[in-house]
Amino acid sequence: MKFWLHIHNTLPEQGLELAVLAEQLGFEGVVSDDHWFMPAASATHDPNERAPLPMDYVFPDIFAFGGAVLARTQTLKFGSCIMVLANRTNVFLVAKAAATLARISDDRFVMGVGTGWMRDEYDMAGVSWESRVPRTVEMMEILRKLWGPGPVEHHGRFFDFPATYAEPRPSKPVPIYMGSVVPAALRRTGMVADGWMGMTSRLSELADQIALINVGREEAGRRDKAFEFMVGLARNDDGTLPSPGDYQRAAEMGVTQHHVGPIDHALGVLRSSFDDKKRFVEDFARRIMRTA
Repeated sequence: MKFWLHIHNTLPEQGLELAVLAEQLGFEGVVSDDHWFMPAASATHDPNERAPLPMDYVFPDIFAFGGAVLARTQTLKFGSCIMVLANRTNVFLVAKAAATLARISDDRFVMGVGTGWMRDEYDMAGVSWESRVPRTVEMMEILRKLWGPGPVEHHGRFFDFPATYAEPRPSKPVPIYMGSVVPAALRRTGMVADGWMGMTSRLSELADQIALINVGREEAGRRDKAFEFMVGLARNDDGTLPSPGDYQRAAEMGVTQHHVGPIDHALGVLRSSFDDKKRFVEDFARRIMRTA
């Protein structure tokens, strides 16, 4: 089984140290969250979070942090979990940044995208909240065009440009996973993405979620196309942490990669110390990865 560490609410220099530790312990990769800002006056929190999300959490820039992680490691992969793609107003900058990370890392960058939950970010970017779903799908289409042979052109609902070069290009397209929870989004993930980067789910939820993704794959004629299922396991109903057997059962359902964390959620606290985070990572490798 392949395990990814979900680095969350961690200063970038400390996150970099956790990434180096993760590589030493045998993790497949690390993923990091993405928010431009958090509105101080808002009581809104992510409805999909298993714990409240304080508004002063730390969210390093995805591309800058990813570049540092990939430069400091040799085999570790890095992913965005998840990038709120539709509130990026310039799809060329996203394509160029992702391509640069891919080229300097021997294709160790995975782009996890989603539509997000915080309307404030869209308002600040000047992007319509109501357009976030079709805008995300169109941007994914454009990214794949820009990562292929040039020149390319596009004439869509949100973006229109003539034959254009956008260099550098990755040696192969960057994998795009979608973060999704609700049924319609799970089906959409199967229809347009290369993989699923799910939230933390209970074992009892996984079978239905995977089935909905596969419905989307069937509807789009993509069932034979390679597809990755990445998800984190939530605490069990009795409050215990997932066991090696729980991860094995998830793999039998179709999960191909597990992301571990966010650490604060796994520990059941709002803010864990850096030492607590390191101990959690080392304990997980000992308790699960050496026996799975």
